[in-house]
Amino acid sequence: MDTDEPEARRVSLYTFRGLCAGYGAKKIIDGISGEIERGRITALIGPNGGGKSTLLRALGGLGSYSGALTFGHREVSGIPRRDFGRLVGFLPQNISVRAAFSVYEIISLGRLPFHGALEPMKPEDDRIILESAELAEVGHLLFRAATELSGGERQRVLFAMTLAQQPELFLLDEPTSALDPSHSRRIFSLLRKLAAEGRSVVAAAHDLNGAISCCDDFIALKEGKIVARGPVGLLDEKILQELYGIKFRRYRSEDGDTAWHPE
Repeated sequence: MDTDEPEARRVSLYTFRGLCAGYGAKKIIDGISGEIERGRITALIGPNGGGKSTLLRALGGLGSYSGALTFGHREVSGIPRRDFGRLVGFLPQNISVRAAFSVYEIISLGRLPFHGALEPMKPEDDRIILESAELAEVGHLLFRAATELSGGERQRVLFAMTLAQQPELFLLDEPTSALDPSHSRRIFSLLRKLAAEGRSVVAAAHDLNGAISCCDDFIALKEGKIVARGPVGLLDEKILQELYGIKFRRYRSEDGDTAWHPE
């Protein structure tokens, strides 16, 4: 079910048509279609196992998938991997950091699409790394070993790595799952600034209310199918009940913010 509203001056950045993806012989998402618009934040919502992470991986050009992926006017299959890395930044939910890399070294990995692994970095790369660290609030940790960090610190470091990539599209799988509410709010505030600059964000989220308070659009996934998609203002009780199998009630704060809670 699409819940599109009349659009004005909205530009498609990334489209997927008939997309199927999974792990090995197991198909997780099956023949779904949609688009990501430039300068907007899209929340992927739905129950566990619904296909959110699989969709993000496929949009990132990873894993086994079939169907048509188009970035701008270019077929993703025809974009060289390094060039694609300048367009799309994918941050998985779980990245294991076992080697004693410093925080600086991890963030610097975001610059790999701009130079070879064995090429020296330029002053511009260093500036972007430092700026990304400050934006993610890990500038004070630059020379710490990543293995010494807390879960929340590690998540912010990996987010800084994706910022350093400077992609047009951020694909983020549970980007605030290990963060306290204060850091989560600041991360989403930063994502809003990126969207205002014309970049796009797709973020999978378990925190339904946190996601819809910060996002423009939603894609609701269940059992590998899109249940509904559209602007977050059109999310309603019927969609949520179909998605999660339980009834929800809408609450509004004095400031006009909306929150959904199970009945």
